Amino acid sequence: MIVVVIPLKDGKFLMVNNPKRGWEFPGGKIEEGEEPKKAALRECYEEAGIIFKNLKFLKREGDIFIFAGEIEEIKGGEMDWQLFKNLPDNLAFPREEAIRFLKFVGIYI
Repeated sequence: MIVVVIPLKDGKFLMVNNPKRGWEFPGGKIEEGEEPKKAALRECYEEAGIIFKNLKFLKREGDIFIFAGEIEEIKGGEMDWQLFKNLPDNLAFPREEAIRFLKFVGIYI
């Protein structure tokens, strides 16, 4: 099972640049015994140093738990990150999937 998180700030969304895969929303595997929300918070902090004002569960699709939240602070983490208004090139997953996830938070591209 995995978590995917859509971090939001000032009408933009954050993505991390995975050196092997390209631009993606922060997230990753849920560790054994870990709650999905704790995994989402942990992964976002590890990958980009994100601290949230709030983080809300949006939806479950199979083994994917999808969260979104307003960013309070970004301290920097293991990966480069950037705030976007539009999807970048070099996505790690199909563009249609990113567009679908963004619709969950009211962003239509």
